[in-house]
Amino acid sequence: MSPVLAIANATVLHVNDTPASLYLGTFSLRQAGYRMLEAVTGEEALQVAFDSRPDVIVLDVKLPDMSGYDVCRRLKEDPRTREISIIHTSATFITAEKKVAGLRAGADVYLTQPFDPEELIATVNSVLRLRRVEREALANAARLEEADRKKDEFLAMLAHELRNPLAAISVAVQMLGQKDSNGLSEADARRRDIIERQVSHLRHLVDDLLDVSRITRGKYALRRGRLDLNTVLQHSLAAARPVMEERGLVLREARPNAPCWVDGDRTRLEQVFTNLLDNAAKYSPEGGIVTVGAHVSEDSRVRVSVQDTGIGLRPEDQEHIFELFAQLDAGLARSRGGLGIGLTLVRHLVTEHGGHVEVFSEGPGQGSTFTITLPLLTDAARPEATVEVFSEGPGQGSTFTITLPLLTDAARPEATVERIESRRREWRILLVDDNPDARDGLSEMLQLWGHTVAVASDGPEALAMATPGTYDVIILDIGLPGLDGYQVAQELSGRVASDAHLIALTGYGTPEDRARSEEAGFDLHLVKPVELVEIGRVLAQLGPVKRGTRRRSQMKSA
Repeated sequence: MSPVLAIANATVLHVNDTPASLYLGTFSLRQAGYRMLEAVTGEEALQVAFDSRPDVIVLDVKLPDMSGYDVCRRLKEDPRTREISIIHTSATFITAEKKVAGLRAGADVYLTQPFDPEELIATVNSVLRLRRVEREALANAARLEEADRKKDEFLAMLAHELRNPLAAISVAVQMLGQKDSNGLSEADARRRDIIERQVSHLRHLVDDLLDVSRITRGKYALRRGRLDLNTVLQHSLAAARPVMEERGLVLREARPNAPCWVDGDRTRLEQVFTNLLDNAAKYSPEGGIVTVGAHVSEDSRVRVSVQDTGIGLRPEDQEHIFELFAQLDAGLARSRGGLGIGLTLVRHLVTEHGGHVEVFSEGPGQGSTFTITLPLLTDAARPEATVEVFSEGPGQGSTFTITLPLLTDAARPEATVERIESRRREWRILLVDDNPDARDGLSEMLQLWGHTVAVASDGPEALAMATPGTYDVIILDIGLPGLDGYQVAQELSGRVASDAHLIALTGYGTPEDRARSEEAGFDLHLVKPVELVEIGRVLAQLGPVKRGTRRRSQMKSA
């Protein structure tokens, strides 16, 4: 048998109070190519380990001053030496119980004496290989984590850079929509609608990019509440119907009459069904049929299916369709665009709601059916109406009391406004944005609503203009050159001028961005591009400004 040699240029500390065993072990490992250190007591071993940081310690269990178990435990508890590999050796403590005690103390291997020198060398080589693999894995994990962090930073910056021009375009096209429709020809109105739809499509793409990054890493939280899934479907269908009609598709629906109460995040569930409906519309030819059905099963679950008569799926595509960035190879599928992230979002969101999603297709050209299954709330958790009757007796009359459940915010349908016709107050507004197109367009719209508007293009200019009592509302971009919006808001919060309402209007929209806005002193966080009706609603709902005080209402986001 050829001699076993060291696999790495490593240092080994050999600890043994028996001279013969110490000599033999040290000699064998040195001959194999290792740099050797020695100790004969536990305290000496600890001191050498702290000073020299060997790669491996061959540690006898029976030492004159303390047990090898205690030495091992102290080494593993100290951050300076916890990564050192430890091999316990013993000629006395050789029972299974003693070996388990040594391994629990932190040893990597337990060798029973007497052992062959080549066995000792091979064992040292083995623990070094394992430690090398472990360190490489940790280094790779650190590199992946750093790459993931940089990716998130890039996506956030990309979203901001895309949202700024989208905001300018969105404001301009919405202003056209706010004007008298007789001022536009039919052809111009059609062109305006095209721009508006495409801006909305781009905004959704940007939002999906950020969502998939957060959701796949678990960096989001569901805002769950009791809600009727019928209401969610109703909103999703209403949003999808114009797209279906534009593409010449027939939209059919079959929903249960009774409420389907679930514990869910209304916004995220609407996102699930909107993505499925958009997917069906994207891959269905003109004249195709999209059918949405829902029914309650006997196992207290609700199943919602979205069926189309589109291009269908091959069996191998059905296995991978929910994977991130998955794209079909079919020419028609490629021509319909998309980033391949919508169905990934669907799967993650449905799973987080305690449900599952599946797809079925008989093959290319046969259409597809996506089915979402979600757990229903138990009877005890469902809101119910109750009727009570009370009477003091014959001839005393009766009292009937009917109690009806109130909808939670998550279940309550929101009113939608297509056009801003009135406002409660006229504000003095300072608008701060370094994008001249977005700044000028929004300024013009605010003035049309009757507000008095001043503009600034950067932070220092805004601070110079925001003297005490000058403005009621300050609408502030975050990504300003030099002095950013957070810094401007913090500076304003320390002034008497901070009695103005501070509104962030920005392309940064992650939960971390919103939290940072609140810390900086903003009262509201709006993400570009924002609908003009939303800005009008916000301004209409603002309370009166109290001069000389700093009002810190609960932070809201939109």
